[in-house]
Amino acid sequence: MAKYTDEFLVERVNEAYSSIAKAGAAPTYASEVAQSFGYTREQLESIPKNSHMGLGCGNPTVTATLKPGETVLDLGSGGGIDIFLAASKIGLEGKAIGLDMSADMIKRARANAGMRGLFPPNVSFVQCSLTDTLPIESNSIDCVLSNCVINLLPQSGKNHIFKEIYRVLKPGGRLVLDDIIAKVELPSVIRDNMKHYISCIGGAIQVHEYNEIMKSAGFKDSMFVDSVADLNIYLMAADAGPAPAACCGSNSINTETSVETADIDLNQWAASYQIYAMKPNNSVEAICATPLTKWWDAFPAVQATNIARISPAEFAAMPRDNTGMSVIDVQAGDYDRSHVKGSHHLPAQTFHNQLPAFHEQLSGADSVVFYCGDSVGRAPRCAGWYQDFLAANDVPGPQVLILEGGFRRWAAEFPGEVESVDSAYERDPYHM
Repeated sequence: MAKYTDEFLVERVNEAYSSIAKAGAAPTYASEVAQSFGYTREQLESIPKNSHMGLGCGNPTVTATLKPGETVLDLGSGGGIDIFLAASKIGLEGKAIGLDMSADMIKRARANAGMRGLFPPNVSFVQCSLTDTLPIESNSIDCVLSNCVINLLPQSGKNHIFKEIYRVLKPGGRLVLDDIIAKVELPSVIRDNMKHYISCIGGAIQVHEYNEIMKSAGFKDSMFVDSVADLNIYLMAADAGPAPAACCGSNSINTETSVETADIDLNQWAASYQIYAMKPNNSVEAICATPLTKWWDAFPAVQATNIARISPAEFAAMPRDNTGMSVIDVQAGDYDRSHVKGSHHLPAQTFHNQLPAFHEQLSGADSVVFYCGDSVGRAPRCAGWYQDFLAANDVPGPQVLILEGGFRRWAAEFPGEVESVDSAYERDPYHM
């Protein structure tokens, strides 16, 4: 793809897959493609139906030997199909993190997770371009998965992502990915056609090229297994319903070239491979138990910009009772179990995950005041989530406020209005 810049390729892929995320795919098409690449009917029925759209070329969860309590990372997680299957294997003590460059895919995946009651830190979806540094701590992942995504990266992106995979894997951690690999050097009519690139063919490289990239990243003795799957299933399954505008069966992407994917026997040029590799288990680096660099990346960004702040003096002058005001403490730690008198205590992420239920409790109040240690992180984030919830659902609610300076300033100015909490304080799993 020498005729296109890397930035252009990344932008076009993002646009194409964002369109798919919004439109989805015909259920029959998605099911036929998924089953052709190793997903069972039982697996597909066990996960949200909107999580698979016929975009994969394998089923990495089958051979990943995932175990309870493990931390799994899926690169290019789409609607969440492999994350949901992984979550069923690692259990509630494990962590499954999906990364995708498309904001629309992340929105779809989070909605799918919410319908099944799956939330961070157990199941997280984070927007991230795979050509950037991954928002994942080093030595924190037991298993990295990916399904028909690496071929969509420009050459520099392919070189970069395997170095990042090596970095985030724990010593002894493993990589299991499915991808489209070229059987021969692709002719320019395929390689330089943007339609074929977005359809997972144009960006495919050969096994020896793939292996060299992995070796340069640190992986040794990688194994490549041809799945012997019929790639023309993307074209044949389209008869059962409209195919999404990507992943080999593309038929609706406008480009400047006129060659149609339907005119090509896909198996002549490429094949679906499963690739296995392991990070050597000879590192003395410390294992990281909290994989996300920023816990809040797993949640929607706050859109509200007009949330008022009140000083401790203004807050102290306000009438506080069970109906007029609710005070929400979202501190990460319990500060020796000391809090503003009359506070409700809960982790920030718990507040977000249970917003509808909390709104039912808070809707009768005149105002809701949020605070954390200094009211510069969790408090404004929770206040913003609540304001966004009210706006998105077009429902009335209490005035949303933030206590300026948080608990520390309150304790300094009004030490007599601080109480100790004897009951166990529920800590945020992403304790900072």
